[in-house]
Amino acid sequence: MSEKILIIAGGELDLPFAEDYLKSHAFDRVICADAGLAGASKLGLTVDCVVGDYDSVPGELLEAYKNRGGGKDVEFVQFPPEKDAADLELALSWAVERNPEEIVILGATGGRLDHFLANVNILMEPLSKGIPAYIVDRQNRLYLLDSVHASDQGLDTEDGLFVHAFQREEMHGRYISFLPLTERVRNVTLRGFRYELDGQDMVLGSSLGVSNEIAEGRESATVDFSEGILIAVESRDA
Repeated sequence: MSEKILIIAGGELDLPFAEDYLKSHAFDRVICADAGLAGASKLGLTVDCVVGDYDSVPGELLEAYKNRGGGKDVEFVQFPPEKDAADLELALSWAVERNPEEIVILGATGGRLDHFLANVNILMEPLSKGIPAYIVDRQNRLYLLDSVHASDQGLDTEDGLFVHAFQREEMHGRYISFLPLTERVRNVTLRGFRYELDGQDMVLGSSLGVSNEIAEGRESATVDFSEGILIAVESRDA
């Protein structure tokens, strides 16, 4: 049976937002990337796995989960500090191996920009397996779209083009931006948006796709393209 996995990353976690978000979103497993265990503990989540080198998670908290009731049935996957992947990437790989229906990551956007940029790039792994994965915070929901795994993601294809539909009532905010992750995304067509495109290429180095929105009077819109990978960001003002 397919499941939904929540990953609590070790970055800045907006606890009030996370509490509200979890009231309306249920998950079958919770994975913590190192210091993400502190956030999960504050949220009162039942943790299934803690992944990382354990260099930033409070030692007393880690021991509490290992030695007391809080650690019952928790899997601990520890790596050496000298490793080639960040803790969140290791946690994400653990999640992808379970072939879930969906992965949501909280605590991955605040703080250092180098970590955030890396976090966007590691979404390539679930994308390559056709697993929808989202980085979510109070203002944003970020994910990747490609032209290869449309059928795996339950999406439609028309005339060889990747098609993704957006419903106004399901959006994380009013705005949506499309940015190329690959050097070029070919034949991008936007329909039902305030700013439409018709078979135009998007290239790195351009802000062409920033800050769009579903057109007034429309409840849905679509994007399609034939090649490449887009970063999609649904967002709202603070």
